[in-house]
Amino acid sequence: MENDETVKIDETRTFLQEGFHSYAPALVAISEFRRLISLKLQGVLDESATRLSDLGLGIDIGLKLKRLQLDDVDLSLNAGSVELEKILNSRFYTNYHVTWHTDGPKEKQVRVGVFVWTDKKEKRNSLFKALQKEQKLLKKARLSQDQNGLSRLALYSDSDLFPRIDEPFRALVEEWIELLAAIGGIQPFLP
Repeated sequence: MENDETVKIDETRTFLQEGFHSYAPALVAISEFRRLISLKLQGVLDESATRLSDLGLGIDIGLKLKRLQLDDVDLSLNAGSVELEKILNSRFYTNYHVTWHTDGPKEKQVRVGVFVWTDKKEKRNSLFKALQKEQKLLKKARLSQDQNGLSRLALYSDSDLFPRIDEPFRALVEEWIELLAAIGGIQPFLP
């Protein structure tokens, strides 16, 4: 028993010593990784800014990189996300994201997506029903509604394409715009 305890103490000491030297560079690497991914997402959104604005989802003001919670006890060693979100107020927000989970088949490890949420349940449900009626327009992306009622459009991508994540994200945004245009934009569903 004592030997196991000694090993744990030695492992902890080694881990802390290595962490002492690598903590700041690791944070810089994580921050730069997130910044580069967010720039790719933002670039695609900028290309579509006018069309998104015409549909009621302007990105010119308020689109921000969602903060990473490094001390979150639920962090996984094989999963992560970079998210851009716009919170108009506590009653409506939209989110554009890329998530990854390195377990499972390669073609399902990376997902790009967008979702919208409003605080009024009847508005959430009527938005999803309207989108659902037009989902025949979708070529690659999949429409879903989660248990909280938010409407999500998602597209899976091969993990080998991650350095070019803007390509599947662009395809997703194009389908999102087409879907929103078919229902006349987001305004009727805002609180």
